[in-house]
Amino acid sequence: MRFEMPSLRIAVDIGGTFTDVATLDERDNSIRVCKVPTTPKNFVQGFLDGLNRAGLAPNEASYVIHGTTVATNAVIQRSLPSTALLATEGFRDVLEIMRGNRPAWGLYDIRWKKPAPIIPRHMRFGIAERVDYRGRVIKPLDENQARSIISGLKQLGVRSVAICFLFSNMNPSHERRVADLISEAMPEATVSLSSEVNPEVREYERTSTTAIDASVKPVVADYLGRLEGALAKLGFRCPLMIMRSGGGMMSSRLARRIPIHTIESGPAGGVIGAASLVTKQASRNLLAIDMGGTTFKVSVIEEGKPRLKNESEIEWGVPYRIPMIDLSEIGAGGGSIAWIDRGGVLRVGPQSAGADPGPVCYGLGGTKPTFTDASLVLGRIDPEYFLGGEMKLNYEASKEAIERDIAKPLDMDVLEAASGIVRIAEANMAASMRVSSVERGYDPRDFVTVAYGGAGPLVATSLAQELGSPSVLIPPHPGIFSAIGMLYSDLRLDVSRTFIGRIDSIKMEDMSAAYRDLESKATSMMSGEGFKGDVAILRSADIRYVGQNYEVGTPVPSVELNEARRKDIASNFNMEHTRLYGHSKPDEPIEVLTLRVAAVGSMLRPTVRHLEPSRTSQKALRGHRPIYYEESKDYLKTPIFERTVLGAGLSLEGPAVIEEMDSTTIIRPGQTAEVDDFGNIVISLR
Repeated sequence: MRFEMPSLRIAVDIGGTFTDVATLDERDNSIRVCKVPTTPKNFVQGFLDGLNRAGLAPNEASYVIHGTTVATNAVIQRSLPSTALLATEGFRDVLEIMRGNRPAWGLYDIRWKKPAPIIPRHMRFGIAERVDYRGRVIKPLDENQARSIISGLKQLGVRSVAICFLFSNMNPSHERRVADLISEAMPEATVSLSSEVNPEVREYERTSTTAIDASVKPVVADYLGRLEGALAKLGFRCPLMIMRSGGGMMSSRLARRIPIHTIESGPAGGVIGAASLVTKQASRNLLAIDMGGTTFKVSVIEEGKPRLKNESEIEWGVPYRIPMIDLSEIGAGGGSIAWIDRGGVLRVGPQSAGADPGPVCYGLGGTKPTFTDASLVLGRIDPEYFLGGEMKLNYEASKEAIERDIAKPLDMDVLEAASGIVRIAEANMAASMRVSSVERGYDPRDFVTVAYGGAGPLVATSLAQELGSPSVLIPPHPGIFSAIGMLYSDLRLDVSRTFIGRIDSIKMEDMSAAYRDLESKATSMMSGEGFKGDVAILRSADIRYVGQNYEVGTPVPSVELNEARRKDIASNFNMEHTRLYGHSKPDEPIEVLTLRVAAVGSMLRPTVRHLEPSRTSQKALRGHRPIYYEESKDYLKTPIFERTVLGAGLSLEGPAVIEEMDSTTIIRPGQTAEVDDFGNIVISLR
């Protein structure tokens, strides 16, 4: 599966408001894009609408890669099929007990309630069996009891089963045997094994991860089945690939098998795109911000590499452990609703108007004012040129909604209210950026801000200035950039295993042998995906000081490990610990818990096309309109430029606005923007 022939890569990213399609023709490296409304009641329809709008020839497609939020939405909304959990007898309530802590915002709230378990208690069952921490069987599996429970599951109409036994990460034989019994009695049911989904230490996190995977498996399988059937009817015979939350892509077959890797699938594409940007910027340290219709996401790219993490939460206290791009996300997007709380304070989000009914100005039934409505009233969005003129916005409707719901109740004029909505939303986003950068040991002054998503370029300069970032980079087609990023994605598979021991006493040959086993498994899986090219192997390990509760992901040399490499691993860990926490203790003993291997199958990288130079902006000037800026506290007559006409080397002084089909870029008074050789807009803030 090197996808050499034919020559058209197709990417489809379904967002909360719009569905984006991007294509890359490998013959001339040309990129085409289009945008259609998302269809929340049937995501497949929006997917097909995008393909139809793009006018694609199915026989030219090398592959279709898709970023989906189907799994994420199913868990957040708890619209899940009947799922059961089989655990070691006496441990079925691990999901209920959770962890003995509370979120910071709920510490003093007597009304706070912890989230309900993904699988309710009446659907969780204990089976007699026991394996110890070394993987030795100390109580054989009671197969008669297992068969009886499975018979009961069939009568309950269970569609999916999660199996998580104690220390199955060290010995998975009991889990595999119960899976066989389920297959015999309930061949229609799907099964998730913790020894496959998350073969690592930490009982609660492993159980939660497996429960989430099992719960979404029928949902993802049904969605991908319908999508593949629809593509086949249109004549597409190429592979359907799915974007992984850890970056890279996988086959739809593998996505069905371990669907938890599709959570945060779409946003990962934008981060990969940002890391792949070709620019004239010397720095490869980037703060990537993605503001779409419903959410605002931040990620850190250090020396051209996205920062990864191995754990996240669907909601507070409901963790899942898989390798993923480190994204911070809040409910702040173009559709975020402005409202007044009980104390009379203006709030923005996290509620969103989404795609249906959408902001008031869309005229699709929305009645509550949003960030987009406020931006329209401030003049930052052209009501006649939204989506390149394909969609007209209702300015008066936005103004009336803001006046009715915000301005009058707060005794202010519409302009103050609209400006307040935008400033509050920006304050929320700036706080999220600080969490991702400053609170994790990164100085924003050393990072270029890369902004994308339909609304990202609207707020980028304000946010970057707030954090001290020296410049902002807006890539071509920012509103469709997550889909474009998928076109540059490699095939990637991640595997891991528990390997516990102090670094000063581990036998390096044993550690090398464990890595070789993981690498063999990863390359075998890559072959199973049909990949025939060169595979790069990346090693890492989860390491901590002895006595610590949590680990730090640490790079490990991809060579035969010896005494010299032992010191390198310890040094790498201490350096990473210093960067994250501001200190390290090189004399303290450290221990390894988990070994990780990533297999990356590199796709052919297209050559980035250079933009034609230009000496004048007159051809790109579309006119002027008044736009409100907080720094001037008034509307300023602002020139409006068409981005597709701007040439390389062109410089613009703020205030100015650059418009394109999928987004609008604001250049504030005192700022300077330049178009580089690759079509990026680089805005200097110093």
